[in-house]
This record gives sequence, C-alpha cells and structure tokens, in this order.
Amino acid sequence: MQHHRWVSNEEPRRVGRGINAAKVLIWLAILACALCGFHDIAHAADAPVPLTRNLQADARTAAQAKVPLLLFITLEGCPYCARVRREYLGPMSQDIDQGRRVLIRELPIEAVVPDFAGQPRVGRDIAAAMKINMYPTVVLVGADGKLLAEPLVGFSVPDFYGAYLDDRIDTARGKINQK
Repeated sequence: MQHHRWVSNEEPRRVGRGINAAKVLIWLAILACALCGFHDIAHAADAPVPLTRNLQADARTAAQAKVPLLLFITLEGCPYCARVRREYLGPMSQDIDQGRRVLIRELPIEAVVPDFAGQPRVGRDIAAAMKINMYPTVVLVGADGKLLAEPLVGFSVPDFYGAYLDDRIDTARGKINQK
C-alpha cells in the first residue's frame, strides 16, 4: 500500500533530481539584495550620531523646525552607548523622515559645550542638572531645555527599545504641538 502526501495527476519527482525551488528562491533573494543596495542599509548602522556643539543653538534649530531636541547622553567607552548609537540613533539620524520628527544630538558627558543659556559647561554637569547619572540616557527637551518626556535610561530591554524610544518622541512631539 502506497501513501501519498499530495494529490496530483503528475508523477511525483524523486528527491535529489532537478532544481530545488527553495534554493532558487534563496539565491534570487540574495541577488536582489545585492543589486538593490542592501550593503547601503548595513552601512547605515555605522552612521554616527551628530555631536552637539552648542545646546542653545541646537534647541533654537529644533524650535524653529517645531520638533523636540533628542539628546543622547553618553559616556566614553560605554558598550551600551555604542549599541544604542549603532542600532538605533545612528540610523535614525540619517533618516530624512526621522529628521522631520526630532533633532538628534549626542552629548558626551566628557565634552564641554555651551548649555541652553549659552554658558560653557561640562556634559556631566548638564546631565546632572537633569538628574541623569546613568548612561546611555536619551532625553527629549524643548527650546528651554526642559524635559518633554520621561528620560529613557540605559539599555536593558533591547526587544522593546525602539518602541520605548518612539513613544517618548511621540510624547514630546505632542507637547510641542500643544504650544
């Protein structure tokens, strides 16, 4: 007695003969990615986050565009900071659509930059004034430097980090649009 797994009028093919359709599809997908510039997407993950040179100027630019200023507060040598930069904020900072939602700047705590009042300050002191002492931390602020959303501290839940980030950006944008 023969058992068949399918119903067909054709003779079943023997395993190992002919071209396996799944292999052909895989190779076609690889070829399509190569031809469509998949390598550009992979390199976008290496994109740096623009450093702030002047918080007062960045806040003014964000206010003129009617978007929040996202500050990515980092510590040199921090592996979690590097991962957030590589997997989230670097690619976001290169995305034109994201640029319409938020102005992204990195603030290393070791850097000295003009603060929101235009006074030169160490990044660590700017972060401390916002009650931030863990890194990485993402804050969204308005033109006055005041928080528009709850800070996103650390990188403990990678599966949800993007959603948490989007939620905070949406909250900050909502507050700016209310003004």
